[in-house]
Amino acid sequence: MSVDSKVKVLVFDLDGTLVPTMDDYADRAAQLMEEAFGTPFDQARKSYFATSGLPFERQLRQLYPGQDTDPVAERFEQWKDGYLTGIAIAPETAALLQGWRDAGFLVAISSNNLECYVERLARDWPVDCALGYRAANAGDPGFAKGEAHFRRLEERFGVSRTGFLFTGDSPNDAHIAAAAGVRFRALLTDAFSQEDFERAVPGTRTLASLEDLGDHIATIGASVAVI
Repeated sequence: MSVDSKVKVLVFDLDGTLVPTMDDYADRAAQLMEEAFGTPFDQARKSYFATSGLPFERQLRQLYPGQDTDPVAERFEQWKDGYLTGIAIAPETAALLQGWRDAGFLVAISSNNLECYVERLARDWPVDCALGYRAANAGDPGFAKGEAHFRRLEERFGVSRTGFLFTGDSPNDAHIAAAAGVRFRALLTDAFSQEDFERAVPGTRTLASLEDLGDHIATIGASVAVI
């Protein structure tokens, strides 16, 4: 396994990073939280973003401890199943991913969206691997963005995580990367500011757009590895 620090694998969060789904998610989640728990819509929407980056079932458990949140999570996922059939990657985003692959980088998705949705969405995208969330149950420890995903990518590609560069759009992504020892770049959106990321993980470097990632890769001194 390669262990040098040059970038070889570009890892991307999905929602909010590769596809602009987060505002719609927040609207639907807030509606459900208002209906189920009486949380005012605007407050619920802010709470959704504040905990974003986690699977929705975990967001709800964090926001409403001790309450029965599973039915709300199930309603959200049922809605999302249909909603995501209308989501496609933007041509310019696909072109960026393909360009990086053509340059010799491996491209992966690491998302806490459900595994079945991530695999379905990315089936025809220019990526080498797409990982999603699977809840823990009897005999299955579960599978989520963070250590489990990074370990799987190391095994899949034969490349140490020292060669990964992870891009995401939430402070939770920054925390996940820091905990796993993976380099991170924060894509700025309307949801979070540079100051939000600085509070989460001091020193986090930010991107105004995905196009800017190329300059960051060059700064790191990326090269194509022979795997």
